[in-house]
Amino acid sequence: MDDFPDPPPYFPDKFKMVAPQFQPPFTWLFLGPKGAFSPLHRDIWMTCAWMAQVEGRKRFVFFPPKDTSCCYLKSEGGQEAYADLRRPNLEAFPNLYSGHPVEAVLHPSDVVYIPSGWTHYVECLTDSVSLTSNFATPKNFKRVLVPYTRWLEKRRLAAHMVSVAKDAVLRYR
Repeated sequence: MDDFPDPPPYFPDKFKMVAPQFQPPFTWLFLGPKGAFSPLHRDIWMTCAWMAQVEGRKRFVFFPPKDTSCCYLKSEGGQEAYADLRRPNLEAFPNLYSGHPVEAVLHPSDVVYIPSGWTHYVECLTDSVSLTSNFATPKNFKRVLVPYTRWLEKRRLAAHMVSVAKDAVLRYR
């Protein structure tokens, strides 16, 4: 992914303000056959995202944050569930059709912006190639900060464990 340039400045990314080793790996190349899909979800850490369609077509269904309750459940035990738009369960999601989703089809060279907290479904209408990147803006950075800090701590712990393992291997040679 180092071959791809940073996103244009109209997608300000707070992660770019830190050294590269502290930036989460949030740029992906998606290759999908016709019919492949991502079920309803909100993006990692409630980040924003952009997706550029390189080849093929993709259909998006977006639910704004005010309609999240139509398509998302969280039990008292913390279990999360999203509605399955391919096979809607109206007993579990009785208000699914009361939301106001926005639909869009991406064609080659189209770019879509996905705001923080927007629940969305994505389906490949044809064989598809897309490039996407998630980012933190000044507006959503407070929301992103807790999971980002946890990620940094896990990386620090993993680096420490690797160091301890290397020391142990060298000691017992």
